[in-house]
Amino acid sequence: MAGLLRWVREKVEGVAPVGSPARISLADLYLITHKPDEAKRTLAEITQKAPDYLPAWRRLAEVALREGNYDEALKAVQALLKKSPADLEGHFLLGRVRLAKREATEAIQEFQQVVKLEPRHAPARYQLALAQLQAGNLQQAKADLKEATRLAPNFAEPALLLSELNIHSGAPQPAIEDLEKLIANRPTVIPAYVHLGAAYLVKRDPAKATEAYRKIIELAPKNPLGHYLVGLGLQAQRKVTEAKKEFETALALAPGYVEPVAQLAQIALAEKRPDAALARVKQQIALAPKSAGLQHLLGIIYLTRRENNLAEAAFLKAIEMEPRFVDTYVRLGEIYAASGKDDQAVEKFSEAVKVEPSNLAALTLLGVIAQRKGDAAKAQRLYEAALAVNPRFVPAANNLAWLLTEHGGDKERALRLAETAKEAAPNDPGISDTLGWILYKRGVYQRAVGLLRESAAKLPQNPTVQYHLAMASQKVGDVEGARKAFERAVSSPASFPEKEEARKALAAFK
Repeated sequence: MAGLLRWVREKVEGVAPVGSPARISLADLYLITHKPDEAKRTLAEITQKAPDYLPAWRRLAEVALREGNYDEALKAVQALLKKSPADLEGHFLLGRVRLAKREATEAIQEFQQVVKLEPRHAPARYQLALAQLQAGNLQQAKADLKEATRLAPNFAEPALLLSELNIHSGAPQPAIEDLEKLIANRPTVIPAYVHLGAAYLVKRDPAKATEAYRKIIELAPKNPLGHYLVGLGLQAQRKVTEAKKEFETALALAPGYVEPVAQLAQIALAEKRPDAALARVKQQIALAPKSAGLQHLLGIIYLTRRENNLAEAAFLKAIEMEPRFVDTYVRLGEIYAASGKDDQAVEKFSEAVKVEPSNLAALTLLGVIAQRKGDAAKAQRLYEAALAVNPRFVPAANNLAWLLTEHGGDKERALRLAETAKEAAPNDPGISDTLGWILYKRGVYQRAVGLLRESAAKLPQNPTVQYHLAMASQKVGDVEGARKAFERAVSSPASFPEKEEARKALAAFK
């Protein structure tokens, strides 16, 4: 390859004009041979000596975007559009840069301009869907993905993402139909079978899921993923012995593969054999001693055994092996927070955010600690930071909605956030409580009491939830329901801010 590169360079640099496809090809050859700096030098030379040759600006922006140099990519694409304001590929590239910089509104505008100029541009439709998701516009994202798959039936990415969104929103049948169309056109796309199996699991048809997963083994027999997923499908059919064999096969192919070990340990725990779970994880660590993931799993097993000191040691070792293993920081923080060591918890969550500024769990848990300490302003800033990463992140949306309601914030936004959280997690009783209480405070009593009854049924020991239900029940004339809810709230050994008020309200019934 080095000889070919030298020959091409000599031919191109000696003969081809600076602004020519041959010069672009030389830059591409540099990229293929893992010489990105030479590629950029070649492209920069073209843009300097032949600034009106637009393909060089496009390729320069693409290379910078691929490397994550978003400002450099932006500079190149803006130079391109200055020379050719209607350049279709230029607007497409600008949209991708804006999307990478998490500037969703601007990205949407660029991709919309591309599809307006070229309605059949399927990649632009797909990128537009990604931007809509980044902006929190789920339904519009689904519509754009559907259009991308219609325009390009062989284009796997939009079909896979659309199926994933439908699966997560509890709509497996549309996902199955889209995936079967994709498989008919491209039967060797392994992620299609991964998603198809997931859709059948959501549909509660584990036999069909297992059948889909077995196709992965046929296509890639040395890939441990297929055996792991078949194990999940068999487990869902309660064929535990067969499932364990598949998990063991996956581990024979990849000793450091954490997920099959986690499943084997979980099976042992479900069978009330905690020592066997621990032994199985330790056995795998002996086979893959440098796996931070297995050390992390060891810490989780110790947590289930309530051996927090050993869990802490395992998590610290995992961090030592892999400092960017963010969830380990979060687990350590949870250990410290549960034992009242808030300062140590904050330290670990802050380290997680330092490693990964967009880590949603760490940002939100820092917010929870700040909220617990009474620093509502700091908690709000942290929840806002989490929602800037993902506007539909349920814990941050729910907690921020509560803060805005209880501390004099934007009530309309609080309602929108709570409704977003409810849509994303319809069965979470904590979210039902938040939304119900917000509606109670807005005077929407009938809807509020329905949500609060739902929450109280699932959280019978939570005095705050019972208090909320009692207050709402009074407003709709359910006197007996209110009395019983006040009784449950007052009889709880846990303290809560409204306990004295609940006692007075209960006394009024007598």
